[in-house]
Amino acid sequence: MAYITTNDLSQRLGTTLYARLTDRVNGATASATVAQQIVDEAEAAANSYLARRYRTPVDLTARPEVAKVLAARVLDLAEAAAWRGSPFVSDPPQRVELLYADALRWFQDVAAGQVPLPASAPLAGPTADNDGPRYTATPRTFTADELDGL
Repeated sequence: MAYITTNDLSQRLGTTLYARLTDRVNGATASATVAQQIVDEAEAAANSYLARRYRTPVDLTARPEVAKVLAARVLDLAEAAAWRGSPFVSDPPQRVELLYADALRWFQDVAAGQVPLPASAPLAGPTADNDGPRYTATPRTFTADELDGL
């Protein structure tokens, strides 16, 4: 399930800037392929943090209250990636860097359990059975009683 779309990224950046940041050849014509890669990478980064506490991708159809929060933060990651990946831009604006840093910090806090996602009911955990590692040993062949006197 996608948290954002290329259209969301286009609306955030505006038509001209969207074309400049997604066209890797001459910065004039928007590339849907590059934009989709940017979106996919931003969502993968978000899921890498979310997966520590929740089953990913988070089901937004079942939890619409989470959709806007995740979309805003993933869009911050995608915008920063678009700026950083463009050969026509030397440095992203400070506003973009601040949004990126805030989004990363928020995802880290979610992963650490310090910030819960605003769901009306608890979200599914990372796995159905996540009690940690388990170890089962075979019975001992020789016990202390059997070896008594040796």
